[in-house]
Amino acid sequence: MAGGETAEHLLSTADTMFQVVGFQVGAEFSSYSDLHREFRRYQRAYAVQLWTRHSRTIEAQRRRAPKRPMNDALKFAEIDYACIHGGKLFRAKGTGKRTNQRTNKTRCPCVIKVRLSPDGDKFVVKEMIESHNHTIQEVERERRPHQRRFDKAAQNNRADITESLGNTAEQGIQQEDNPRDKRTTWKMNQTNLEKMVPALASVKDGNVVVVVSKANVLQAIYFQDNIMKQTFEKFPEVLLLDFVHRWEDLWLPTFLLLGIDGNGESELVCLWFMQNKERETIKQLLRIFKQKNPAAERIQTVMCSGRPYCGEVVAEVLPQSKLITCLFHTLHTFQTDITTDKLHVTVGQQNLLLEILHNMCYAASAEEYDLLYHQLLDTNTQRAIDYFHQNWHESRSQWVEGFKHESESYLISTINRVEQLGQKLQAAMGKFTDSATFVQGLLKAVESLRTECDHRTVRMFQKPSFVALEASSSASAYFSLLTGFAFSRVQRELEEAQWVTFLSVDGEQAQPVSRRRGVVTGQSSCQCAFHSSMRLPCRHILAFRQLRGTDLFEPTLCSPRWTREHYLRNHPVFRIISETPAAEPAPVPPQQPESPKEETTPMQQEQYHQAFKVAQKLSVLAAKCPTEEFDSCLAVLTAVTNIWARGGQVQVNEINVTHRKEETPSASDDMQSDGVHQN
Repeated sequence: MAGGETAEHLLSTADTMFQVVGFQVGAEFSSYSDLHREFRRYQRAYAVQLWTRHSRTIEAQRRRAPKRPMNDALKFAEIDYACIHGGKLFRAKGTGKRTNQRTNKTRCPCVIKVRLSPDGDKFVVKEMIESHNHTIQEVERERRPHQRRFDKAAQNNRADITESLGNTAEQGIQQEDNPRDKRTTWKMNQTNLEKMVPALASVKDGNVVVVVSKANVLQAIYFQDNIMKQTFEKFPEVLLLDFVHRWEDLWLPTFLLLGIDGNGESELVCLWFMQNKERETIKQLLRIFKQKNPAAERIQTVMCSGRPYCGEVVAEVLPQSKLITCLFHTLHTFQTDITTDKLHVTVGQQNLLLEILHNMCYAASAEEYDLLYHQLLDTNTQRAIDYFHQNWHESRSQWVEGFKHESESYLISTINRVEQLGQKLQAAMGKFTDSATFVQGLLKAVESLRTECDHRTVRMFQKPSFVALEASSSASAYFSLLTGFAFSRVQRELEEAQWVTFLSVDGEQAQPVSRRRGVVTGQSSCQCAFHSSMRLPCRHILAFRQLRGTDLFEPTLCSPRWTREHYLRNHPVFRIISETPAAEPAPVPPQQPESPKEETTPMQQEQYHQAFKVAQKLSVLAAKCPTEEFDSCLAVLTAVTNIWARGGQVQVNEINVTHRKEETPSASDDMQSDGVHQN
């Protein structure tokens, strides 16, 4: 194929506009979209498949020739299109045992080289070789992956495609059964939802409210027990809410409402079981939650998945709170909405738009957001700009990371906590067959997760800290004041404070070097995201206090919710902790220097981990014991624990085993308890 006449003969009527501008040496293109359109037309007209063998962006070319004028809108300074059979010949590095390996590379010389014009304002075809060293057939081109897809007409008429496939199946083509269809999946209907009410109402100090429609049809069930209410009363500042749609084989939309306690743990504060996900139903349930929990007036931030009606409902029922959306769901929404079909943009424009919006999500300041916003306007994609103005620009405080953390949000960007809690509940529930057993399993799972959380709390307050802290240091003081989660955040800020530098210092204020421009800090306040979101002393405050010679430890810098005193107030494990002697919060040097300080050695830590694994296995085996034997097994474990606690030794003899080997008892007095002897 070498000639303009042949090209003109193959052009269709729809491509008349390209007859003059088509690929030929000296042809010019004013934009990348025009060049890409001709690239696609040329492949259809000549039944060839090309690929971009080489390209160099404007940015890279500017580093090579900084004084040369170049239009940034073109995006590329050099592009080489080649036949898919051209390019570097593939050379196998194997030993030749696989002799049937094939490659498309045959050193085809076909190439079209496009460069910038001298004024840098358009593309120019500099070189063009149209000869091939292989046969060219339309049938071969149609078999390649780029052409094996529906055209737009077929995509817009999928009903006809489905009907055609159905008719083909009726004519004798048998389709395989989907294994997932054989699973017994059942949906919670109104009758089953009503059966859940007695089981939920039987919970001690539980609060159950049913939501019905005007036709007296059950729509949803509100459930909150006393522990959930007390937890929310203590930690109401941040509320996370999202759906769990499926529980194993049961389809039941369930709203999980989570709070963040003083130790950074996710605490379940309410459950909504719903027949549907309608806006009015969610609005009514949120109003009930506000009515039953006076602490709802102290909610500072509400995070949801980003569904439009959720934001509207939260703004209406909880107007004093700030709504923020999940980062993951925001990015997923951009990926779904920014498409070539919906916005009528090219693939290159789509990728550019997604990159700009992705960077907007992570913008740390208003200046960074404004810069990206102007980049979006410069794309000149009017449909995309209108979409952004209509759905996102006015609500940027809800989804831009730098704006989300201007209020109390504890640096939470996603609702992964809700998803993880839902997965833990499903794993702990076990099997269920009806609505009653579902409720029983769910309540047991909730109680099991609470017990795990309580055990972590006990370990946090009783185990000694292996972090070496000086007795008079600020870190030791913060350790005694704060919970483990809050102290770990403050400790990191203390370490980073020594690297903070200030652009300017003016009296009681200073401007630190920060990614977020214009941050102003003082001895008790800072505009950075950490201090605004966590309500804890940040590195800037600590560095400025150190610069002024002020004590780094200041209790008023920490929100009361992060203190040990507030966390343990009315906590179910407070009695356990208060009755059991707790270890020192930090390895502080004793008052008498001559008395050596007791420390835990690495060997003791390793022994602890080994013993803990064995204890876990013992718990699993004991749980599998028959009911009539469980009490005796538990008595054996209790006896061993009591003997070791008194400093004694234990010798074990196996019983109830045929041909067991008798062991000689020790000479001291023995205490036998189901095969356990004390020495």
